[in-house]
Amino acid sequence: MDDNKIKSIAAKIEKDITDTLNRCGMMFRIFSRVKTERSIKHKFDVEPENFLSGKRKVQDVIGFRIVVYFPDDVDVLSFYYDTNKLVKRSVDDLGTSTFRPQRLNLTHSLPEEYIEEFRKALPEEYKPYIDNTYEIQIRTIFSEGWHEAEHDLRYKCKEDWEGYNSYSRTLNGVIATLETAEWSMKSLFHEMAFENMMRGHFRAMLRNKMRIRLKDDNFSAPVEAFLKSNRDVSRRFMETNRVVFVLMLCSHKGSIKLTYDNVLFLVNRIDIFNDELSALEGEETKAILDAFIAS
Repeated sequence: MDDNKIKSIAAKIEKDITDTLNRCGMMFRIFSRVKTERSIKHKFDVEPENFLSGKRKVQDVIGFRIVVYFPDDVDVLSFYYDTNKLVKRSVDDLGTSTFRPQRLNLTHSLPEEYIEEFRKALPEEYKPYIDNTYEIQIRTIFSEGWHEAEHDLRYKCKEDWEGYNSYSRTLNGVIATLETAEWSMKSLFHEMAFENMMRGHFRAMLRNKMRIRLKDDNFSAPVEAFLKSNRDVSRRFMETNRVVFVLMLCSHKGSIKLTYDNVLFLVNRIDIFNDELSALEGEETKAILDAFIAS
């Protein structure tokens, strides 16, 4: 098995993923790994009958984990990666009494330009049982931390936990606390954005509403003056669906500098439709926004 060739393919895919998430300003971390030949053999040995019969194939020789800061960004990425290259989508349906991190795993086809190189790099013995796919796992940052600790300290050593049911239940309860904290943090920023709007703090309103990485410090003076004189526009801005907006930033092939002005102009184009605000774009910005929308 040629690990270096497969790692090279993984690095190229990781760059594409990173470029997409940076394009929409999302707060995230990304991790990648390539299965070793030993790991492939272990997976095969666990259930050889399924692989030999063709019921299953190894689909995660290349794997990525995207860790996002807010739970609604899991929804953004779930929608974005639900494309025609999607081979399989695995998501946990958790009951009201189940406490564990929700698993969202997406299996995608490798880009055509990498398949030949990928096939050549695979171990000959297991090549027939490996798909031309890679896996993306999407987690929130709180659940990722819990999962890493649980995986190494409980899942890998289950015998250590036999007879300690109360401790195991307590550990499961921690993820419920973390899940509540995630949604509380999201709600806090939304409520703060609303309070910012009510007090006329429009820069903070946009930052706390959108929760993306912005490229400058404030609105331009004309846009700031417009918002102060048109409070109804800020109210309309607060009604914008953040998931839809960030998904739009991901989905367009072009990129745009995520300044305060540009974010407001884009929201105006897709949701508010205020002509006076549109007039503040200016010819240069208008051309940039037109090109982005058309991409």
